[in-house]
Amino acid sequence: MKTEHFKHVVIGAGSGGITVAIGLANLGKRVALIEALHVGGDCTNVGCVPSKTLIHLAKEYQPGDDANEVLANVTRKRDLLRDKETEEMMHYPNIDFIQGRAKFTNPKELEVTTPDGDKRLVTADHIVIATGARPRLLDIPGLPEKRMLTNESVFDITNLPKHLAIMGAGIIAVELAFAFRKLGSQVTLIALDDRVLPTYPPEVSEAMQPELEKRGINMYLQATSDRYEEDSRILFAKRQDELIPIPEVDRVLIAIGRVRNIDQLDLEKAGVAYDRNGIQVNGFGRTNVKGIYAIGDVTSTSAFTHSANAQGRRVVQKILFPYLPASKNEPIFPTATFSDPEIATVGLSRKQIEEKCHPNLIMSLRIDLKDLDRGYTDDIQNGFILVDVVRLTGCILGATIVAPHASEMISFFTLAINQRISMYKIYQQVYPYPTFSNGIQKVADAFMRETLPNIRKEIITYLRYRISR
Repeated sequence: MKTEHFKHVVIGAGSGGITVAIGLANLGKRVALIEALHVGGDCTNVGCVPSKTLIHLAKEYQPGDDANEVLANVTRKRDLLRDKETEEMMHYPNIDFIQGRAKFTNPKELEVTTPDGDKRLVTADHIVIATGARPRLLDIPGLPEKRMLTNESVFDITNLPKHLAIMGAGIIAVELAFAFRKLGSQVTLIALDDRVLPTYPPEVSEAMQPELEKRGINMYLQATSDRYEEDSRILFAKRQDELIPIPEVDRVLIAIGRVRNIDQLDLEKAGVAYDRNGIQVNGFGRTNVKGIYAIGDVTSTSAFTHSANAQGRRVVQKILFPYLPASKNEPIFPTATFSDPEIATVGLSRKQIEEKCHPNLIMSLRIDLKDLDRGYTDDIQNGFILVDVVRLTGCILGATIVAPHASEMISFFTLAINQRISMYKIYQQVYPYPTFSNGIQKVADAFMRETLPNIRKEIITYLRYRISR
């Protein structure tokens, strides 16, 4: 068996893995980049790129347009980018691209099985695991394979589903529900959860549910699938003792979560610690085994392309410049869901805030977009900016935005939290009018109205509960 040694090896050519490989290569280091399937990982092939292309084209879709042509354009753009990225990685200076599936044989050695079945051994001083995740599957009795979709197959279909049933009510489910409904599919959401988007604060669900209903998307919450009958094309959902027939379903999209791709790595042979939350790492992506790092979906703290990229940059710095000063903690990762309207968050969750601070120390500030002049002109009924701050100091702990351009607006709060910019400074800024970001000014106004007239009470409350925790 052929054996080759590299100073650095990256397993997985997704967004995080490519970030590490290119970062090391650009600094003159030779890197082996191992990929089992497609360059670009989830983002390029089955995630961000095709889904956001579909969302964009669906937004532009007009009655009478060819929906199947839209689907073809999604696949075409995805394939063009995949081919471009593959060509780049195969010829990138200092990167040795290896097509194959890797698994550990010991902490410094990998066995790579190529597509034609050949095996080779690769040894390294540093190994970065960036193998991503895959869809969690669901067995629906009677459902033929040809009718089942996941995010890994939905962007390869050539005919628009007449009736798309989506199992799940999370980010992927909601994004694709809006997109396919705009293209003309009948869409039904079925989920065990008692509300849509259960990982977000309840206020998000309250704003998004009427938007789904307004577009004619049917929802069966606290329900699951029971069976599918091919002859009649009826999908039966079950809610407690109630059996609900959903007729004329020709496609079923499974969107009930993700499974980390760590089960085929033989981590035990390397001694790498992991649990149900993924591979255990510190703030620099280091595992418990010296020289082995992990980033992206295989860890517990990253579920997005931008967070995997950020982790990758930290790993490059730690490997090549270990003595440069850097925070031990990872940066905060904003989230974005490209529904209609969009959803974005950053900072601590409500649960984390409750664990960190006394409830009397927190001020929750909410501005509804319908109360903004831009909300009036654009006829916005559901949407808001919600910010949790520390009383008196105006220190921002977390922010949630539901708005047409929430994904663009959230960076304002990401910067504010990272740089400890308080509500007092935000109050002094000037915002264009009329814009949705003008709502940020309204949030600052609300903080000042609550704080300044009651400054003595605010000081006492802050000192009392700040000290108590």
